[in-house]
Amino acid sequence: ATLEASLEAAKRKAAQLERDAEDCSVKLDRAEKLLGGLGNESVRWDAASTVLERDLKFVVGNVILCGGFIAYCGPFTAEFRRSLVEQWRAKANELLLTTDPSWSAPNVLVDPAEVRKWNIDTLPSDELSVENGLMVTRGRRWPLMIDPQGQANRWVRKMGKEKKIIITKLSDPIYLRKLEQCIRNGNALLIENVEEVLDPALEPVLAKATFKRGAQLFLRLGTEDVPYDP
Repeated sequence: ATLEASLEAAKRKAAQLERDAEDCSVKLDRAEKLLGGLGNESVRWDAASTVLERDLKFVVGNVILCGGFIAYCGPFTAEFRRSLVEQWRAKANELLLTTDPSWSAPNVLVDPAEVRKWNIDTLPSDELSVENGLMVTRGRRWPLMIDPQGQANRWVRKMGKEKKIIITKLSDPIYLRKLEQCIRNGNALLIENVEEVLDPALEPVLAKATFKRGAQLFLRLGTEDVPYDP
């Protein structure tokens, strides 16, 4: 009986050792995969570090070009934009403000993942459309989009779902009420079919003429001061 008990104990111990060996094997396999992954990350980090080190000397010049691009290039064609940028780059180099030879505004200001999200939201992937998307999302003023094909309209509608976008027209008898609601609640608003002449009530809104009363920001809409939720 003693021998049988010893045999059973030895079998249990052997089974436990086998389980421990299998567990160690699994952990070793996972560790090897993790190290391999970290090795690949190291290559990526080295490449990113090289790019950042190269771009560091272009930071000031690149950002100045981006500021000019967003402020002034919106109304123009792709060709005229390129012409303006080349003139600005030449002037920047005269002033010893080095710029990236392959400069483009989206490369400086937008993460590629954000551009892919715009494309998923129906924005065309050509360079001009991406630049226009950059101006819409990075500009300090509300954008006026000349959109004969309706591409910007579809993109803004899709992108604005997250901010519960409200769609209206200047011919809508309650559009000012909708605008007031958006100002109060921080919702996005798309005004369609805008023509050459705008309602004067929109002027303070388009100019973002906010003012403070106590700790609260306000915008004047018509004759009423509306709390502004940015």
